[in-house]
Amino acid sequence: MLPRGQGKSSLVAALGLYDLILGEEGASVVVAAVNEQQAGIVFRTAARMVELNEDLSTRIHTFKDRLEVPGKGSTFQVMPASPKALEGLDPTLAIVDEVGVVNRDVWEVIALAQGKRERSTMIGIGTPGPDPHDSVLTDLRDYNRKYPDDHTLAWREFSAAGFTDHPVDCEHCWELANPALGDFLNKDTIRALLPPKTRESTFRRARLCQFVTETTGAFLPDGRWEDMNTGEEIAEGEDVVISLDGSFNGDSTAVLVARIGMEPHFDVVGLWDPADHDEDYRVPVEEVEDAIRAACKRWNVLEVTADPFRWTRTLQVLEKEGIPITEFPWSAARITPATTDFYNACINGQITHSGDPRLAEHIGNAVVNETERGVRLDKSRKHTTRKIDLAACAVMGHSRAQWRAMTKKKNRRARSFKR
Repeated sequence: MLPRGQGKSSLVAALGLYDLILGEEGASVVVAAVNEQQAGIVFRTAARMVELNEDLSTRIHTFKDRLEVPGKGSTFQVMPASPKALEGLDPTLAIVDEVGVVNRDVWEVIALAQGKRERSTMIGIGTPGPDPHDSVLTDLRDYNRKYPDDHTLAWREFSAAGFTDHPVDCEHCWELANPALGDFLNKDTIRALLPPKTRESTFRRARLCQFVTETTGAFLPDGRWEDMNTGEEIAEGEDVVISLDGSFNGDSTAVLVARIGMEPHFDVVGLWDPADHDEDYRVPVEEVEDAIRAACKRWNVLEVTADPFRWTRTLQVLEKEGIPITEFPWSAARITPATTDFYNACINGQITHSGDPRLAEHIGNAVVNETERGVRLDKSRKHTTRKIDLAACAVMGHSRAQWRAMTKKKNRRARSFKR
C-alpha cells in the first residue's frame, strides 16, 4: 500500500520483467487492474524498459498486447478486467494494479488461479480507495493485522499516522508515507496541492495513504461560501438559467437562479420545505410552477433545467408554454464533472451569491460522496434530515450557466468590410 506518485507501476513492471526473463520455463506474467486501460500502464512501462535496454530488446519480442521470450515460452500480457475473461489462468506471477479500487470478483478469480504451479506469486499494489468499507486492499490489511504470522501473505505499507493525530501539512507525515520523497517526488509537489486546493479526505488518501471516507467532511472549507457573498440581487432582464431540484413530499423543493457567465452569480427563487408543515404535507406543484413563470417574466430565462425524475409533467407543461427546458439527469457521467467544476469554482472564488441564508444552509449541509466513478453531492450520513436541494440546484445552475456563456461566445461571428 503506497500513496500516489511512488512509481508503483514502474516497480511492478520491473518485477514482471524479472519473472519473464529469470523465472521458470514457460513463465506466465499477467497484469489486471480496475480496467484494461489501467493495466495497460504497467504493460507499456515494461515494454518501454525493453525498448530502452539493448540486452532485453534482443531477448524479448514486443507485441501490442504482450511480451514474449521465445526461447523459454514465457509471456507477459495485459488481461481484461472481466471475471469471465480471467477464468483458466495459470500464472507464475499475477499483478493487480490499483487494488484499492479493483473489482472484488476480478481479484478473487486471479487469486484462485494460483496453485497450479509449485511456485506462483500474486502482487496487489495500490492506494486506499474512496470507500474503505468495500475494498480488497482494506480486507488484506485487516487480515494481516489479525494474522501477522501467516507467511502466505507479505504486507508492506507506507502511510502516515492516524488522521486525527496530525494536520495535513505535517512534513514528518509526508516522509513516513512517501518513500519517493526527496528522490523523484518533490515536497513542493505535495505542498502545491494542500487543502483547500484539494479536499482534505482526497489529499489524505492520495498523499498520506490513510483510510478516510469523503463524507467525513463538509463540501467546502469553513468560511469559503461566506467569502463569496456580494449581497447583490440579479437585475431584472439579465440573461439567466433557472435550476429546479424537486421532491414529492419527504424532501424540500428548491428553485435557484444563476446569471449567465463563466463566474455565475446565484440567488434563491423559492424553497418549499416540508419541515415547516405536518407529516401529510405535499409539495404544491402549481405554486412551484408559478414561481418559475414569475422568474421568466422578471429575467431573460435562457433555460429551466432539472432532473426529470418526478417532475416530467411540470417540465412538459412549462415547455408547452414556450419556456425553454433542458433535462439534467443525476447520473454519474453528468453529475461527477458538474460537482467537480462547482467545487473548484468555489475554492477559486469564481462564483458569487446574494447571501441568502437558505442557500448558505444547504451548502453547509452538503458533503461530497466519492466512489470509483467519481464524486457527487450528497447528504451527510450523520445528518440525513438536513436539506441540500439548493446546493444541488447550484451545481446544475453553475454547469448550465457556464455552458450558456461558452455557447454565446462561440456564436459570435466575425465580420469583414470591403473598402
